Amino acid sequence: MGKDEYNSLEDLVFSRSFRNWVLDGDTPEAGFWVSWQDQNPDKLELIHHAKAIIYALQLQIRPLSEEAVDMEIVKVLEKLRDGRISLPREIPYRPAILSSRPARAWTLAAAAAGVCIFAWSLRLYLHRQPDVFHSFLAVNTSTPMRQQTGSADSTHLLTLPDGSRVRLSPGSKLYYPQGLFTASHRREMFLDGSAFFDVTHDAAHPFYVYTNSIITKVLGTSFQVRTTGTGAHTVVIVSTGKVSVYRKSDFYARGRAGESGGIILTPNQQIAYDPAEDRLDKALATDPKTLPGAEDSALVFDRTPLSVVFHRLQALYGIPILYDEEALSSRTLSVTMGDETFFVKLNIICKAINASYETIDGTIVITINSTQNHPPHE
Repeated sequence: MGKDEYNSLEDLVFSRSFRNWVLDGDTPEAGFWVSWQDQNPDKLELIHHAKAIIYALQLQIRPLSEEAVDMEIVKVLEKLRDGRISLPREIPYRPAILSSRPARAWTLAAAAAGVCIFAWSLRLYLHRQPDVFHSFLAVNTSTPMRQQTGSADSTHLLTLPDGSRVRLSPGSKLYYPQGLFTASHRREMFLDGSAFFDVTHDAAHPFYVYTNSIITKVLGTSFQVRTTGTGAHTVVIVSTGKVSVYRKSDFYARGRAGESGGIILTPNQQIAYDPAEDRLDKALATDPKTLPGAEDSALVFDRTPLSVVFHRLQALYGIPILYDEEALSSRTLSVTMGDETFFVKLNIICKAINASYETIDGTIVITINSTQNHPPHE
């Protein structure tokens, strides 16, 4: 079908090439559709409506069974016949189609019904546990939605319109409004899978990453979001800067404001969402890294006060370290360390001063041992 033959909503919705481009983005026909869209600015609204139908029917986080879909369509069509609801005005009602192409007409009616179901569901999501993906689409209907999909076997590197960079893991998907900025002066996107974000600082436009279970808000930093399975198990790990992480129930309970109730993460801290307990668990990253721009990680101490030792370690990794300053005020340390990991360095220090440590909510707590032979923390 040539570009001049895509003149109706039906033409676009029933085009497999168009649907693949909408859902995947990186297809062999992508060049054609981008060019066709640019050459037909008068059809931009038509394209938006077609995409809305495709998203509503194809991008369900938890798809309905065929039987359930049939039942919902019957309900909607009954309401249409009774006049209790009407189709959105953007979807043309053309009775002539019924006699010329009944099968496709029925499918188009089902698509229209899907949009109605989609709209009803969004209202329910705001009063119950929300479907984050659909809520994300609902508040960004005025702007075309972009989709980026990671390849099956390699990381996909992309630069967002604000200059932020994303490393999208294989098979992962990222959805964001064209231009990235929303009417609410935010930078927003939905992540299905895993990605590492290096965010351009812009205090006037906070940066939000939505997943199916948690929402992460930043101003300018670098961090990783990793989801598994259906996205219920999610981990956020901060490399630089600071982020706030919210459970979706807390975030949406505040009308998407989400300005309080979040858990703050700093470098080398992580948070994991436990779907069974609906809980966020804060901890240290399993392998903390030195901060970008930090001095050489080699540590050379010669009768150095312990307060200086712990301050130096904290400055290298950005990890809070708590200890009894009075108990350690008279102690010094003489040791040289190079490229050992953070936890190996911490164990060396603790062994040398007869102390142990534990991690509590992403913070190191040092305890002086009462006996000389108490083993260091492993």
